[in-house]
Amino acid sequence: MRIAIGMDIGGTNTKIVIADKKGTVLCSKQMPTPSVSAKNPGEIDSLLINSLKDFLADDSTKALISTPSKTAEIIGIGIGVAGLIDRKNGKVIESPNISAFNGLPIKEKFEKEFSLPVVLENDANTYAYGEKWIGAGKDFDNFVLLTIGTGLGGGLIYNGELYEGPVEIGHMVIVPSGRYCTCGSYGCLESYASGRAIVDRVVSSLEKGAESLLAKCCEGNFYKITPQVVYETALEGDSLSREVFREVGQFLGIGVANLINILNLEAVIIGGGLIGAWDLFIEEVKKEVSKRAFKPLSANVKIIKSALTKDAGSVGAAGLLFKKIDPARGGSRQSAS
Repeated sequence: MRIAIGMDIGGTNTKIVIADKKGTVLCSKQMPTPSVSAKNPGEIDSLLINSLKDFLADDSTKALISTPSKTAEIIGIGIGVAGLIDRKNGKVIESPNISAFNGLPIKEKFEKEFSLPVVLENDANTYAYGEKWIGAGKDFDNFVLLTIGTGLGGGLIYNGELYEGPVEIGHMVIVPSGRYCTCGSYGCLESYASGRAIVDRVVSSLEKGAESLLAKCCEGNFYKITPQVVYETALEGDSLSREVFREVGQFLGIGVANLINILNLEAVIIGGGLIGAWDLFIEEVKKEVSKRAFKPLSANVKIIKSALTKDAGSVGAAGLLFKKIDPARGGSRQSAS
């Protein structure tokens, strides 16, 4: 049996899976993404390499890879990372959410350590490929995947194939002279529709004296509030929390309308860590799309929830590895660049 490792390295968490060529996850693990200083970036790749070593050394993982009746062959490692990717050289050019990755030759380091081929790709692109491979995008040839987590990522499937470009939808400017973004610009969509944006918006309102159940959360320390806390208080009917999610939907809808007007889309698939709050923002998304997108272009576009809410990015990374390395899966034998 031929299997692949998939890693999804996000701004908050890292997920590792082992998957077979049908996309079945055989085992998985999630851990916090190491937090290191941009001044000492060499640590982060070592920490992630050690995390993968620990995963592979776990008794349950070893039992999966080798049994008395069969031995599984790991054919390579697919890695999705938040940021701009230099595919030719296997580096992260710039990662707004994980600045310690900037310029690191991740592909080279992992190949040297594990003696396996490595595919490096943007994490939202691996997510989009996962949806096309085995998820909600199986029946669409043209769709955008938006992943809302710490930041806002985007991937594009066009004419049935992954578009291997930056697709930095989160850094599309929608509010001139708007909020500062971690990329260095102002008014980016990510600054209005992401986990970080939710927390920033809530903290700013509380600092100005807004009344909210959130004022009593985290022992009154505003700076410990998380998107999950905001979601929970929204479910309790807190007006500030619900308003913040409504704004997320509004700005996200503006971004989606722009994408529909530019691309010949059949669907927009939304996933990521904030997908649990779907019901709190989706109607605003659809309302803005209805107002702003050209009707002939938007009339038949499906706005749907991701089918791979748990391991999408890591499964997609494993899938890309199969596509580029394993001829048994039907992918051509080609460079991982």
